[in-house]
Amino acid sequence: MTDNKAVHISLVCAICLLIDQGTKWWASDYLVAWQMTSYWGDLIRIGYTENLGVFLSLGASFTATERTLLFVVAVGLFLMALMGYMLRTRDLTRLQLTSLSLIFAGGLGNLIDRILNQGAVIDFINVGVGSLRTGIFNIADVAIMIGAIIIILATPIGSIKSAT
Repeated sequence: MTDNKAVHISLVCAICLLIDQGTKWWASDYLVAWQMTSYWGDLIRIGYTENLGVFLSLGASFTATERTLLFVVAVGLFLMALMGYMLRTRDLTRLQLTSLSLIFAGGLGNLIDRILNQGAVIDFINVGVGSLRTGIFNIADVAIMIGAIIIILATPIGSIKSAT
């Protein structure tokens, strides 16, 4: 990896955050709250929701303090550690760095939501066929999933090293 690692991370994060926060702004301003509208033969449903939990609302029933500790403090610490890893590790390929940057940016996008939206994340997309559907998600979630899939596919087993 060349010396422009910080620039690469910043560019991936900026693009992801602009799309994520822009679509969340659009969803909060233009979509009817808690009402899904179907498109393309019900393949995609779009509607504004707020999620106090994480994946499939896991943790939404936790107390506000528990959610803050887990979904703001712990996630914030994880993101700081991930950024440190990306900046310190010398042998990441560009693809691995991109995938970790997507995970970081997605996590940061949802963390920003939680901080600015009383602990809730704005979700607005649902995909599926018939009764087989995803949970409701957002662009930050897409970035995290794409980043996770790429890092799994781009990292040969046994090649993960410590940050040296």
